[in-house]
Amino acid sequence: MYKMKRIAGVLISAISLSLIISGCSKAPAANAVTDASNDLKNSGRIINTSQGDVEVPAEPKRVIATYGMGDLLALGVKPVATNNAKGTAYEKEVADLPVWDKFESEEIMSYEPDLIFVVNQEQYDQVSKIAPTIMIPFTELSLEERVTYLGEVLNKEEEAKKALSEFKEKIGKAKETMKESGLDTLTYSIFDTSSDGRIFVYGDKWGRGGDLIYSQLKLKAPDVIQKDIIGKDQYRELSMESVKEYAGDYIILSGELGFLSDNPVWNSIPAVKEGHVIRINHDLFYDIDLYSSNVQLDFLMKELTGK
Repeated sequence: MYKMKRIAGVLISAISLSLIISGCSKAPAANAVTDASNDLKNSGRIINTSQGDVEVPAEPKRVIATYGMGDLLALGVKPVATNNAKGTAYEKEVADLPVWDKFESEEIMSYEPDLIFVVNQEQYDQVSKIAPTIMIPFTELSLEERVTYLGEVLNKEEEAKKALSEFKEKIGKAKETMKESGLDTLTYSIFDTSSDGRIFVYGDKWGRGGDLIYSQLKLKAPDVIQKDIIGKDQYRELSMESVKEYAGDYIILSGELGFLSDNPVWNSIPAVKEGHVIRINHDLFYDIDLYSSNVQLDFLMKELTGK
């Protein structure tokens, strides 16, 4: 699962996918990180990426990332600047960093980065001439694959192994607790509401706890979500009349309750009538990185089991 061959293959596919967060072609090499060529400076390494080989510093010191801030923090790497992190799991960790208003080349250049991580082609084109830039398709890699790859790029392999091992152990304990409570056999849905009265259902790759709930804890979704959302679209707007069809035994609700509170269709859903609706903060649960997943897991376990 962790073989870099698979990671490299997925990274190559990112070019054609042109992924954008809001929220495979054949691998060119067996390993994501290859040995430096004879004429390469001792201070650099060659990284195999979706954009071809990129030379990065042996020990990056000034890192910028447009997404996945928590993955870097989990590996002991603190970026030199951040996007708006208010409400995130890592808000306090980056509170002393400058915040960019817009991801624009001129401002990013002012931070003098020696390594930049982006998530789509547009961002790559904006900053790749400033410093070595690597595009990470967050929705195409599993958490384990992504953190392992980042560990090699950042020369933090041991830190990555340790962080993943600790998280795996924590997930194992959480699954055991849920099994003891009979919560592991139930179904779970993730809904989000908008300020203009719309409701959406989400899958496992678009934040809101999806990766944690479905991929890490291995909790079940209703069949329609597993087939049409997790397997395909990742999110879908629902009519109020169809919400009941997508509702599991438990509902994870992001956004405001607002218009739902007095809605007869919403209030007729078994999970709602039984008090099985867990309200989550959108900003806290937006990211799918390792640091955020740890914090999100603590919240969910307290809500579900009281532990």
